Amino acid sequence: MNKNYIGENIRIYRERAELTQQQLADKVGISWEMISRYERDESKPHKKIDELSSALNISKSQLLEKHIPEKYNSMDYKVPLFLKLPQSNRFLPSQTNYYYICPEWIYKIDRKCIAIDTSLIESNYEYLNKKGVLYISTEIVPKRNDLVLVRESQKLSADRYEKRNTNILGKILAQEIRY
Repeated sequence: MNKNYIGENIRIYRERAELTQQQLADKVGISWEMISRYERDESKPHKKIDELSSALNISKSQLLEKHIPEKYNSMDYKVPLFLKLPQSNRFLPSQTNYYYICPEWIYKIDRKCIAIDTSLIESNYEYLNKKGVLYISTEIVPKRNDLVLVRESQKLSADRYEKRNTNILGKILAQEIRY
């Protein structure tokens, strides 16, 4: 199956460039609604690849390719990184095209752990920073009062584990904060 990564790449590079959809649309000469459709993979931007790559100051191949940089292929501690909620509601490695290098000690705890950008998570816990990554184990069974990631309709939240919790995605192993 040949998956198209253009929409996700447009969104990621637009956010890295600190552009709104409207600002990118103005640079490309289309509507912000069309940028939104591209990012959600509802429309294909093939006729606008040159303009998009120029506006984002990246190569065309960066928009078209799955991003698993060569240096990651030789690293032992790469884990799937989720920068948006998967449409399937399941955090499987096949649902993202980004990887993150995690600390060795986390990888030793759970080789199948995943990384999730904390901007996707709503939390009342003041120690969960919105700029960073959470490492989540989907394999380890949480114990009472462990911090877990919970899916509530279209949002994620962190909560303390109790037997009555439903929609638990996994146990939070650690948080890496970016400054």
